[in-house]
Amino acid sequence: MNTVKPATEYKLIQALFFVYAFLLMSWIPRFPEIKANLSLNLGGFGTLISTAAIGGVVSLFFSGHLVHKYGIKRVILTNLWIMGIAYFFIVRTESAGIFLICNIAIGWSSSAYHICINAQGFDAMERVKNLTVSRLHGMWSLGALLTAVFSAFIVNYISLALHVGGLAIIATLVITAIVQRLTPVLVKPNKNEEDHLPLKTLFTSFRIDWLVSGGFLAAVFIELSTGDWSAIFAKERLGVSPGLAALPYVVFMIAIITGRLNAGKLAIRFHVHHMVRFLAVFGGGGFLLFLAITVQIPAEHKSLALATTCIAFAFAGVGSSVITPAFFAAANRRSSLPSAVVIGQMGVVNVSSVFVVKAIVAWTAQFTDSLAIALTIPGLMLISAAIFARAVKAD
Repeated sequence: MNTVKPATEYKLIQALFFVYAFLLMSWIPRFPEIKANLSLNLGGFGTLISTAAIGGVVSLFFSGHLVHKYGIKRVILTNLWIMGIAYFFIVRTESAGIFLICNIAIGWSSSAYHICINAQGFDAMERVKNLTVSRLHGMWSLGALLTAVFSAFIVNYISLALHVGGLAIIATLVITAIVQRLTPVLVKPNKNEEDHLPLKTLFTSFRIDWLVSGGFLAAVFIELSTGDWSAIFAKERLGVSPGLAALPYVVFMIAIITGRLNAGKLAIRFHVHHMVRFLAVFGGGGFLLFLAITVQIPAEHKSLALATTCIAFAFAGVGSSVITPAFFAAANRRSSLPSAVVIGQMGVVNVSSVFVVKAIVAWTAQFTDSLAIALTIPGLMLISAAIFARAVKAD
């Protein structure tokens, strides 16, 4: 029987995170173009983008059960192809209605994929030495960074449809090949009747771990906001070119990757809950300080304003880098349910919350006519993650 060596599994599991991020985040640096194509204002565009949460919440609620019942291979491949097709079409439309349908499909499929790869990651950690949540999330961040850099270089040369649509085809085929290669070690369908997880259990066992969910939301929201708004802020508020508009996002992702890939070294020297408290205040405080400095710089000094904006997002990236994986690992440790179900239940709470907070940020920008004011919301949320730090404290 064919099998997969631990060294090979180590590389392929990381590749599942990397390629997924490369596709998922590929269109974010080009949001200004998408916003222009749809002819929407800040509030309308922010609200429309947030509708991915509709599909995401439903998917998170059911996908853990589907993985438990049917195994990871069937669930991940089905949703991978849904995601690839949705990305192929969403960048080709100027209709808000078609965009809405594709965006909900992306929310559904990407959430299911997220559950699958994280559940497989937790399972692989039992066999593969040196594989950690922080490393996997670091590879996700590396994929997000490289796709942002790639987008910045090609934005003036390759159309949005060819860029994202072509990437959707390539990524779908590559991930399909990786999943096929990993088949022998992928989490199988549950065959033990005693461990059977009925559908009604999704409702009867559902509980909210407020400490973990609150801390995770507070830490991760600045990452989501950076993806949604950093390029638009740089282009429309600072007036820089489309290529340079991606720079704050690139700096943010470099900071996140550096933190996550070095999380193991930091954990040896510091208690995780102390590290979470410090990074939350350090990252959020630095972000707000340099964001405030940026808005005071006269319009003619674009380069200086861009530099201070990048410093602001660097603080945010360092602050959230280790915190998000720490709460993610804590959620799995604090529950007796299968990891796929835990990830899904945690996701339901957080995606629902993100939908509401994203709308608040979008309409704050619209009503105040200031994206800088709106971005103080994720900055303050990052600082508040310190309040929830005791959730990551090991027993």
